[in-house]
Amino acid sequence: MAQYRAWFLVFGLLTPLVLAGCFGEEEEAKGPKKDYILVRNDSSTEAQVRMKMWKAEAKPVTSGKEERIEFVSKSRTVQVEAKSRKKWDNCWVTMQVGQTLVVYDGQEQIACRAE
Repeated sequence: MAQYRAWFLVFGLLTPLVLAGCFGEEEEAKGPKKDYILVRNDSSTEAQVRMKMWKAEAKPVTSGKEERIEFVSKSRTVQVEAKSRKKWDNCWVTMQVGQTLVVYDGQEQIACRAE
């Protein structure tokens, strides 16, 4: 009977340790690094923002809000278009990954700048 207790204790103590090793933290999936730009809409209208030459849909940015747009790029420079919802006028800016695109009211249409 003592022999069974010894085996039970050995397996009873080792089994949780082995299972803990099997169900430990999972590694994060390695994928392409996500680049991003920030968009701050200081204009009086919603702006549709998209990367030039990209297939992705334009992202709406409400007036007075700031949004982050993530993407995968091999380049450190991107061209970004902002199109106003009010008049559908637009502006383009070439900017560095990680910068902020500021959309604001120009004289007769929206204007853009990179900060």
